Amino acid sequence: MSIEDKNFEQAVESFRGQMSGRVEERVLMKRYTTFRIGGLCELMVFPKETSELMSVIEYCEKHGLPWRVIGRGSNLLVIDEGLNEVVINVQEGLNRFEQRAEELVWAEAGIKLNRLVKLCSDIGLAGIEFCAGIPGTLGGALRMNAGAEGKEISDLVNWIEFYRYPEGRFIRKRQELRFEYRELHLNPKEVILSAELKLVKDKPENIRERIKRNLKHRRETQPVAYPSAGSVFKNPPGGYAGKLIEELGLKGMRIGDAQISELHGNFIINRGRAKAKEVLELIKIIQERVQREKGINLELEIELWEKR
Repeated sequence: MSIEDKNFEQAVESFRGQMSGRVEERVLMKRYTTFRIGGLCELMVFPKETSELMSVIEYCEKHGLPWRVIGRGSNLLVIDEGLNEVVINVQEGLNRFEQRAEELVWAEAGIKLNRLVKLCSDIGLAGIEFCAGIPGTLGGALRMNAGAEGKEISDLVNWIEFYRYPEGRFIRKRQELRFEYRELHLNPKEVILSAELKLVKDKPENIRERIKRNLKHRRETQPVAYPSAGSVFKNPPGGYAGKLIEELGLKGMRIGDAQISELHGNFIINRGRAKAKEVLELIKIIQERVQREKGINLELEIELWEKR
């Protein structure tokens, strides 16, 4: 069921009446993804507070409007045909941060990872430096169990607070959460609001030095100069997706403005005006070649948003 099937004007009026944040109609999704790809979204709202986020979801659920939540759109490919639904963008709000105890911090889901890393380093708390340079939000990092250098954000989680309509807000402690490689198992209707993370004390200058090294490594090994959605595929057990792609001679392959990075085989970059269909063609070629010649099924790490 699409937003066009419902009273669109009434929804816009309701959201504008209850929110301090922006409400925008017919928004190009490519403006809100790091891939710079994606068609029109019928309606995008920008809640400033958790209460506004919950009110929007409640309205959508009561009126049968499809909805999704987006942070920085850093692990996302949106189809060219766009989305007939309400997209709730949390990157302009839900970004508060607090130190709760000597080694505990709390942050809302919309906080940018780079800001979170800096705030923690400023107060001498270490452990999250591996997130430096990841262009996402805390909520997105938790949903995909973001990781680098053999570390994962699930290693730091004390608890996560969620919202689900009509039950309301609730907390799950670490032992109640089902984290796997690049995944947190969730009900699609469960939205991450905030999380408490357990870190370790260290000197700020030591932490900043590690952050500096991590960022340098990213610049040297990843195509950060071009729009992308990060790693396209999950690494298969005991191997690396990028290495498999390189071994098959696929680095540099280009369809339109979508190209398999020459620097890192597990990245597809947008060289200008790439379309989602071009990216999907490259993904299909990679998966078919790796399956046929290596006997390995590469699973997507990026999330694909299609019309529902």
